[in-house]
Amino acid sequence: MTFIELCAGTAAVSLRLHHRHARPPVSRMGAKTGYADTILRVLGLRPGQRADRYVWCEPDPGVRLLLHAYRDRELATAAAEIIRGWADEDPRALWERLRAEGPAQCPPVDAREVARWVFCHARTHRIGDGYAEERDPRPNRTGYQGQGPDRQTLQTRLIDALILPATIANDARAIDPPQLPPGVVVYIDPPYQDTTGYAHAFPRSEWLPLVRAWKASGATVCISEAEPIPDLIAEGWHAVEITNERKGQKRTFSKQQAEWLTLSDPPKWRPSVQQGLFSC
Repeated sequence: MTFIELCAGTAAVSLRLHHRHARPPVSRMGAKTGYADTILRVLGLRPGQRADRYVWCEPDPGVRLLLHAYRDRELATAAAEIIRGWADEDPRALWERLRAEGPAQCPPVDAREVARWVFCHARTHRIGDGYAEERDPRPNRTGYQGQGPDRQTLQTRLIDALILPATIANDARAIDPPQLPPGVVVYIDPPYQDTTGYAHAFPRSEWLPLVRAWKASGATVCISEAEPIPDLIAEGWHAVEITNERKGQKRTFSKQQAEWLTLSDPPKWRPSVQQGLFSC
């Protein structure tokens, strides 16, 4: 089986498919860590089942550095050792020094750049960039997060990170899917419609043709969004609401709470729906 994440982010669903307890070493707004088990179950997969191959598409250079560490033990270990070398610095001063170096760069894939992005991301508090828009309308305001994971925790998470057989691409739109053998699953978690602040634009008008092409190539396609995708439902795709299946902390950074999957194939499982007292 090949498992493809077209908007991979920290690849939370791939990690859980590879190991039943796996989760990304750093959190990220919008990551599907809390929904990963449910998404897999709807697809007829189970945590820890594993795929023979993974494909991840991710435009953000910093996140892409982390994805490279998932497939290269030496890179992940070297990044952990670099973080260990920063142990004596004041964490806020370290964060400010590393942030002053500018945005993450990938390529090249460099262990220090992996370490720099992981530490800065783990200690960056974001306000007003999309998900928190209703609390502070100022765009992309960031600051130091004093309660983030400490350096020892980040080192351990990098050293213990899963190593997966993965191919990494910058842009899902650059892949022209060939005719595929059975057993290819494509999952996409695109920017949600009517939610602002995403760093990389990928509107529905652009990813709809893409998911149709993957379906036509023979893949099973699954889309996360805040609603069923009307155009696809009209074409015979299937919708499953998974809002109440989230594990872990409740989503608090967004006024958007609904969570739906739209699938090219019939779902292998649906969450039970509680009936109202007088529904009969």
